[in-house]
Amino acid sequence: MALCDDNTGQPGFRVAVFTPTTANNTYWPEVHSILRAAASDLDISLEIHEFNLSDRFEKVSVGVRRLTTEPLPDAAVFSVEFGEAVRLMDAAEQAGIPFFLNGPLFPEELNQLGELPGQAYQHWVGYFLEDEELKGYLLAQKLIAAARRARNAEDDGTIYVAGINGTRSWYGSILREAGLRRAIDDHPDVELLQMVYTRWTPEEGRRMASRILRRYPEVSVLWTASDQLAIGVAETISNGLAPDDLPVHTGGLDLSGAGIESVLQGDLVATVASSSLLWAQVIIDLYDHLQGVDRASHADSVLLAAPSVADRSTAESIRSRIREFEAIDFRQFSRFHEGADAPRLDEIMGDW
Repeated sequence: MALCDDNTGQPGFRVAVFTPTTANNTYWPEVHSILRAAASDLDISLEIHEFNLSDRFEKVSVGVRRLTTEPLPDAAVFSVEFGEAVRLMDAAEQAGIPFFLNGPLFPEELNQLGELPGQAYQHWVGYFLEDEELKGYLLAQKLIAAARRARNAEDDGTIYVAGINGTRSWYGSILREAGLRRAIDDHPDVELLQMVYTRWTPEEGRRMASRILRRYPEVSVLWTASDQLAIGVAETISNGLAPDDLPVHTGGLDLSGAGIESVLQGDLVATVASSSLLWAQVIIDLYDHLQGVDRASHADSVLLAAPSVADRSTAESIRSRIREFEAIDFRQFSRFHEGADAPRLDEIMGDW
């Protein structure tokens, strides 16, 4: 477990954030940068606790210990896999620490927790998630379209697809795969040959792509569930393991800087996700809650962010929009500072 303790010399609230990590991760460092920027503008002391995905027990145990050790954080944010939420939420509830939970959670687990913030757990003030099924679907549609464009004019046969997914202990992986399968059902000439599950690293992308392409040389679409996996797959493709006469198309699901750059370089067809600015909105909402500014209803405490598609036609404009927020004053999105009519970052993201 790694701890990054930021802004500790500043006055104001202390917020603890618990997230996973992997070696050379392309997604979480960008989330952490956004969190730091929002926290700095709001005079929040931010603790970021990173946990290796290989040790789920450590994540829960260290999280519970932090939530029960003085000085207690004023608020917390949890990004969890299956079975991790209950103990963290119980600890926060008992300590009176308001918290946001990052989803999606398995339906049975969400039901156990009371479905919505503020019901079974009084201090659960927000639940935020991306539309993972739609992300998987949109990426698949882009990859299938690219494969169809690349086919020889006389080739009207089947488009063969294989998928490389992450861990099934996170419900988002299952939803992303469901999106892929829905897209395949839309096309009678598309067939899924195999789905494999692995760790979220470029090395695993390279390893799995090599195996799949040797086993199924007819594959022209390698759908992957993250930018890291996709970048590894693209390296395997560029190293000549794919047949010369059959281009193989791949893409990811993070909208990370590395993923967008790979799209612009032509290595990925697309990367699909919601902007990491969703996390900044969470920090702003927690800040407003701590300041006594509450939402109108429990339904308002669920943030479902729509995905954006960065392909060759949109990647540069999306990257420019992301960079525009590097100098933003996040206080302008706070209802405590700007009143009830303050704009929301998630509304702006919906315009991409």
